[in-house]
Amino acid sequence: MSDQSDLPAILSALLRFLSWLLLVSLFAQFFIAGMSSMTNPDWWAYHKSWVGVFQWLVVPLPVLAWFSGGPRLARTAFASLPIAQMTLQYVFVDRALEGRMPFGVGLHALNGALMVLIAAALSIGWLDNQTS
Repeated sequence: MSDQSDLPAILSALLRFLSWLLLVSLFAQFFIAGMSSMTNPDWWAYHKSWVGVFQWLVVPLPVLAWFSGGPRLARTAFASLPIAQMTLQYVFVDRALEGRMPFGVGLHALNGALMVLIAAALSIGWLDNQTS
């Protein structure tokens, strides 16, 4: 049985693992988007379906960050960004597809790239390394 002092380390490892899964999922999403835009638009259905598979990964990140020990507030705020970014992804692409914000597709791609950077930083424990 695990000691309670091990719990923050276990949760931190889980945070890194889920962040790594998010990172890999985002790379797959970039691949699918590229296939859709450059080769065959039928890949768009996969792009829409795949996000439904991995989008849930952003939900536990702030909770795990909070219980992973210090720096609690900074790590939790940073780990909350993917939730806001996932929401923005839907706003950007929906507005673009409606024709109300044509540049939304570009913002959708840019935001996805920023989400890759945040997921990568979380997966390597970048914030932990900055404060220790």
